[in-house]
Amino acid sequence: MKIFYTILLVISMTIISCSQASSDEASSKEISEKSVNRLSVIMNEWEVRPTPNYKMGKHIPPGDIEITLTNAGKLVHNMYVLNQSSYDDFTILDDETADLSEIEVLLEISDVQPGQNGKGAISDLQPGTYAFICNIPGHYSSGTVGKFIVR
Repeated sequence: MKIFYTILLVISMTIISCSQASSDEASSKEISEKSVNRLSVIMNEWEVRPTPNYKMGKHIPPGDIEITLTNAGKLVHNMYVLNQSSYDDFTILDDETADLSEIEVLLEISDVQPGQNGKGAISDLQPGTYAFICNIPGHYSSGTVGKFIVR
């Protein structure tokens, strides 16, 4: 009978231990998911819609940020997030792209086909205003640009 109670005790402790580990993992996952901020950018032919949109008083908290680029147009788009607040006055190269050689690029989301999404992440983004551009030939000069604010 003593062996039966010992086995029952071991099984009970194992179940409680596993349950606690699963609970700890779930709590840890919830915390890490909450600490990642998100920016969604929809691009189509010559229009850019970021969410949250600073023009509507919406900002992103500092920290880790996940960015999703949705191509809602009929042409390929990409996205370069710049470590500066301005997207104005870049030199246009012979291939009709913006010269980013002197600019710190924080993130590049490579070519996203129409109807598709691209994703990227930036770690520990500090408060500030950040510009982004589509650098497909002709897109930057046509105004496929935007900004977001981290505050």
